[in-house]
Amino acid sequence: MPAVSFPEYARGIESTLDKLVSTGEVVLLDLQVDQRSSLQGYIAGSLQFDSGSTLHFREFVSLNLAQPKLMYAYHYQDAEGHLIFRYDNAAHRPPPPQVEHQHTPFSVTAAPAPALAEVLDEILRQKNF
Repeated sequence: MPAVSFPEYARGIESTLDKLVSTGEVVLLDLQVDQRSSLQGYIAGSLQFDSGSTLHFREFVSLNLAQPKLMYAYHYQDAEGHLIFRYDNAAHRPPPPQVEHQHTPFSVTAAPAPALAEVLDEILRQKNF
């Protein structure tokens, strides 16, 4: 069931992060939760995986909208700081084929906005190969 308030949405993110951190494979480096209203807010943070890779994420959500993620970025990099992938909806010149997209070291492709849990699952799948 989708969150009905920003505090509920933020608690869901915090719960997802707590579960992952409890495995011992990840350290939460930073988490900022900035509630702007009962339905709107900003969440940002960083996670470091046992491989030394890092995920930096940020979301600005407005839960009264059909597409609540007004701004997002999930930037995953290796221990040396090289991009592995990034999902975002930032404007580019020239514009990509779709506002929502994924960057890899070699391309930018259309990709729907993932949930943070989906990004974490993708990272864990890559780590286990």
